[in-house]
Amino acid sequence: METIINFIGHFHPVLVHLPIGILLFAIVLQLLSKLEKFNQLSNALPFAYLLGAMSAVFSCLTGLALANNGDYDADLVFKHQWLGISVALFSLIGYYLIKKNKSVYSKWLSYFLLLLIIVTGHLGGTLTHGEGYLTKGVSKEDDGLVKSNKPIITNAQEALVYKDIIQPILKEKCYGCHSTIKQKGKLRLDEKEWILKGGEDGVIIHAGEAMSSVLYKNILLDPVDEKHMPPKGKPQITDQERILLEWWINTGASFDKKVKELPQTNSIPNILLALQNNNVNKIEVLSIPEKEVAPADEKAINGLRNKGVTVVNVALNSNYLNANFITLSHTSDTIHDLIGDIKKNLVWIKMPGMQFTDVLTEAIAGCTSLTKLSINNTNITDLQLAKLNTLNELQYLNIVNTKVTLAGLLKLTNLKKLSQLYLGQTSITANDLNKIKSVFPNAKVDFGNYQIEKLITDTQLVKAPEKK
Repeated sequence: METIINFIGHFHPVLVHLPIGILLFAIVLQLLSKLEKFNQLSNALPFAYLLGAMSAVFSCLTGLALANNGDYDADLVFKHQWLGISVALFSLIGYYLIKKNKSVYSKWLSYFLLLLIIVTGHLGGTLTHGEGYLTKGVSKEDDGLVKSNKPIITNAQEALVYKDIIQPILKEKCYGCHSTIKQKGKLRLDEKEWILKGGEDGVIIHAGEAMSSVLYKNILLDPVDEKHMPPKGKPQITDQERILLEWWINTGASFDKKVKELPQTNSIPNILLALQNNNVNKIEVLSIPEKEVAPADEKAINGLRNKGVTVVNVALNSNYLNANFITLSHTSDTIHDLIGDIKKNLVWIKMPGMQFTDVLTEAIAGCTSLTKLSINNTNITDLQLAKLNTLNELQYLNIVNTKVTLAGLLKLTNLKKLSQLYLGQTSITANDLNKIKSVFPNAKVDFGNYQIEKLITDTQLVKAPEKK
């Protein structure tokens, strides 16, 4: 029975707009019918009010069923449902007054009904989209939602990781569905206790294991997947935000530690520095080719997805693609062929931890539209890297924690557009910077090797219980 009720409730978002449109149309007809030129419109008023009232009744019934799932704030639901019932009731009264030709009363009722529709609709929008949705982007006052993903941080290393860095991300990208107003999937992300509790599917964070945490794994899903978060159509988590969330979870998902108390690897210090300078969106501004490209082969895309590769369009109305192989460690001839089938469309490839082969290297080398390539933590060799010299559109290259040497890197002479180069945990050091700049003069080079202050609390001595 509960399943049937929930199914009926799913029709509320569809039906709720009918009474709004019909009743607003009826009110406009009523106002126009007062003019001599449009006097004949009064003949349609009874039907318009009756149709609006009936659609309001059906909307109320489905709304009551939807409220049954408990995903929304109870107090706000209570106000919204009784205002909705009032709209239906006063629509019926309006129909009765018009049928009885009580024009004076019906005129004042139409004004009151208009106010009811506005307030009820506003509360419905708040339930669906979050508090302050109507005035978002207009009001400059703080309405409890973050208006920007650029929190003001004067010293990134002294900042509280959760409060100053992670919470603003959750506020902007997650609170619309998971806070006091709405708890989709019985999940709230606005307080520590709720985050640790999880939702209807259980715990969402496993401290120290981002890839085992539902919160993080759902971000990596294909946007068309119903479990992808944030949902399709909502503002998405950026690469920088994803990296920060992964770092936070992998370092223990602390709610009270400062940045300087946690180990920082790869791109974290640079992102934090940009955050401190209120400039995080300029960390990685990569363009895609201006030349238009035909849509990619859907069979090839679906083939890669079936192998566990996340393939998405890099932008709305763009045929260029981003392929994320993060869940794979090995490829096959089939995958190489599928990459070849969409090589003109691929502009971003992420292959952390991949086992490189010559065939895989050749498949990537054929993707001449690539602007971003992440092959960190792989076994790629200097000889294989040299084959990537065909990627003359490449702007970003991450070879962190690989065996690549300076000699192998300097063979990439065709990569004139390279602007971001990540070399941490390789044999290439800051002493080689001048040689690197001679080949990649416009590249920002990151060598990693960040020194973090060692704290007493980093180490705990655990002793076996004394034998009695």
